Amino acid sequence: MTRILDVLCDGGDKIAFAHQSRSMSYQETFDTLRRLHGTLKNEGISPGQTVAITGGNMPETILLQIAAQLRGARVAHVEGSAIEELAPDHVLSSDPAGPLLLAGSGTKTRQSDIVMPRSVETVFPTEGGKLVSYNEIYEEFARTVEPRPDGPQQVLLIAPMSHPIGNRITVKALLAGDTVVLHERVPEPLQTETATPPAI
Repeated sequence: MTRILDVLCDGGDKIAFAHQSRSMSYQETFDTLRRLHGTLKNEGISPGQTVAITGGNMPETILLQIAAQLRGARVAHVEGSAIEELAPDHVLSSDPAGPLLLAGSGTKTRQSDIVMPRSVETVFPTEGGKLVSYNEIYEEFARTVEPRPDGPQQVLLIAPMSHPIGNRITVKALLAGDTVVLHERVPEPLQTETATPPAI
């Protein structure tokens, strides 16, 4: 956690995320993370709680994850009925068009209760419904990933950030000081039977 904060804080004007028509520098990303952390504190997210995050491929998805982990919470990326089975203390959405807090326990915490977490946990559901953690891989990234000697590169992220592969790619790219280009599939328009057939 310390390493990712250092990278975001020191990245300056380099572009961290490119998403649709907007981009976010490393400094803007760090500032957004700080704001989200303050919001989660006000919402009562505290050490030992479980937070479920829903949302698409957008910067806020990973930033909510980091902000909740800074609060000492365990983070799960889940959707639909898996949220009910997990029974988290809070459900957060990274969709900027909707509310941040979809559901919460309402419990508040005191400032004196907050400490930098010694470890963080991110879990993902499997097809069988079990939750799996990849903490050792993230810790390995923090120890070994360094900025590229030839400068930052662009990393096109097609996998969802809520999937373990997409999540790990995003974290690794940020630790390397790269730009994460977020790709979202656009649904193809459906053709109806009443559509005019092409001229032959």
